[in-house]
Amino acid sequence: MFEKLLTRSKNLSIWGVIAVMTLGLLSACGGSDDDPPDAPTLLTATAGNAEVSLGWVEASGADTYNLYWSTTAGVTKLSGTKIEAVASPYVQTGLTNGLTYYYVVTGVNGDGESKASAEASATLAPNAPLAVSAVAGATDVTVSWDATVLGATSYSLYWSTTPGVTPATGIKVADAKTPFVQTGLASGQTYYYVVTAVNAGGESALSAEASASLAPAAPTSVSAVSGNAQVTIDWDSDVLGATSYNLYWSTTAGVTKATGTKVASATAPFLHTGLTNGTTYYYVVTSVGAGGESVESAQASATPQVPVPSAPQGVSAIATPETTKSVTLAWSPPTSPDPVVSYTVYRSTTPGIVPSVEKTVKLNAVSPYIDLVPAGQTTYYYVVTASTAGGEGPPSAEVSATPKGPPTGGGSGETGFGNNLSVPLVFADGVGVLGGVITGTDYKDLATGLRPTATDITDPFPYFNPADISSLNGVDYYEQQSSSTWQATWVNNANAGAQKVEVDWGDNLTSASLSSSQVIRVETVLRQYKGLPDANTTSWPVTESMLGYPMQLLYGTGEAEMQGTTGTAADATERRVFAATARLKIEKLDGAGNVLPSGACGFDGSIADGLALPDGSQEPKYSSEINVGGSLTYGFNWRLNKCTGVADKTGIWRLTFSLDDSAVIDGKTYNNNTLMYGLHPSQSGGTATLSADGKSTSIIVTVK
Repeated sequence: MFEKLLTRSKNLSIWGVIAVMTLGLLSACGGSDDDPPDAPTLLTATAGNAEVSLGWVEASGADTYNLYWSTTAGVTKLSGTKIEAVASPYVQTGLTNGLTYYYVVTGVNGDGESKASAEASATLAPNAPLAVSAVAGATDVTVSWDATVLGATSYSLYWSTTPGVTPATGIKVADAKTPFVQTGLASGQTYYYVVTAVNAGGESALSAEASASLAPAAPTSVSAVSGNAQVTIDWDSDVLGATSYNLYWSTTAGVTKATGTKVASATAPFLHTGLTNGTTYYYVVTSVGAGGESVESAQASATPQVPVPSAPQGVSAIATPETTKSVTLAWSPPTSPDPVVSYTVYRSTTPGIVPSVEKTVKLNAVSPYIDLVPAGQTTYYYVVTASTAGGEGPPSAEVSATPKGPPTGGGSGETGFGNNLSVPLVFADGVGVLGGVITGTDYKDLATGLRPTATDITDPFPYFNPADISSLNGVDYYEQQSSSTWQATWVNNANAGAQKVEVDWGDNLTSASLSSSQVIRVETVLRQYKGLPDANTTSWPVTESMLGYPMQLLYGTGEAEMQGTTGTAADATERRVFAATARLKIEKLDGAGNVLPSGACGFDGSIADGLALPDGSQEPKYSSEINVGGSLTYGFNWRLNKCTGVADKTGIWRLTFSLDDSAVIDGKTYNNNTLMYGLHPSQSGGTATLSADGKSTSIIVTVK
């Protein structure tokens, strides 16, 4: 018997061997080897995809096994479908997902078939749902699927805003019902979905992915700005999900997609042209994306018209150079794009001008505009407006100026006229005596700061008025500081190299007795001469002719001195030089020549510094002028009688006239173009000295 058992065990599993050995032992104890085998035990069934894996403990005496299965519980050898000659483990394939399968197994040998084992079952997970679809609404998506999946007891939905959604990457909605409506979604966003079927056997594979894109939101910040026969429409063009924008317009309020004229694929800002001025146009904008077109934006409207210009820019007002009771205004066009038709100037003697209140000074004014005011020494305030066919624009920034001249219409002894140039003049740096940049070549260039001024008579020029004649010894002379105006020759030598000059200190500094109780006039002159034998000194070429107007003292002395000319120009043998880099320094010295503190009694300033000071400034400044003799001189009123800070103003003082390496005027740098080559013969043997480099000269004076 044991041999027979061992022979059978060669074809058995370990469980079978154990069973056979057990049966053998039982048989040895009196069992019969002619009985059918016992029923197999521990039958198990495990579901897979369209298959079930089965296993059992083999029965004693069994040579093979029969498997019986059914989709109905309580399977028997009579009711089940039989599969003969199987062995454990056994895999049944080709099954239907979603169904539950029931099994029993029997052992078989030459003596017959055993009883059936205990029943085992396995439920297969359902197939993935079919026909999954997603349809977008305004702020929701409706997901649908075929909910008749065999064996499914529920469904799970997974969603994401990224394609390729899986249970690991998606957000799960368990026990979802079709149709499933997902609400509260973002406009312009695309949503992706998969669905699985679920039963006791588990969860199916993923369905095919479905997606839906929501229409983008309506644009915000829609605006409409009118222009001349046009409107500019703008909006926030960064709407989520929008790939383009549609604009709808109408001349009737309440414009919609249905009632408006459509402009497809409009780009912000959109310029709507060819419109009728005075008609109001209404606009809405929609966003277009993969999910369709949004609802309409908020409505915007505008009425095209010829716009009024903005205010003129850069308005300035200055006292007209060398002219009394006159203010020169200048400005630049406004920034508005439409052409300006005209400008209007408004003037007042009080600040805070309101154009609708103030009287108009000048209609159709042109920049620069010269305003002849009623009186000097009075501050006048101005604004300028620009006008187009659409009307008058806002006023400019307010400016003001205080012109020279008597404070009333007359009676102060002021004639209202400046001094004429009689001695030829060289502008060494291309800068006029008032800081203007010289661009012209004749008397018409007001930047020189010379007469004729903007209000002088220049036709004819030179102009000699018979009313200005003063006779001396039977000769008629035209007075300085009169309506007559003439001008000696001047030249801009900014690019001609260094101007070599001779220095002449005013004779009052050496010949007069100076007192600490007076105002001391400090004057310096830079001279050049025509055709000196030594061309390297202070000469200019004899072939370069310059005309001057010889002057004659007519009457008076000092400040009341009056000179005049016959009006006949002559070839000049001397000319003066104006250098914007000129500087004056006043220092007090001790007996050994050391510099002592001089406080407010000292001075250090350049011509450029003086030009930077505003009109009417009380600060002492160094300046140049055309004197009563018609020639240029550098002058400074040294007010020893009023200064403080020095216990003893008497004693030795050093006055230094020098040339800076450069000067800055109105933000522009001018390099020095002048060299002092010698002292005037009147300074020989005196206290004046000249530095070896030609950049400075000093004079020692004694104050008593």
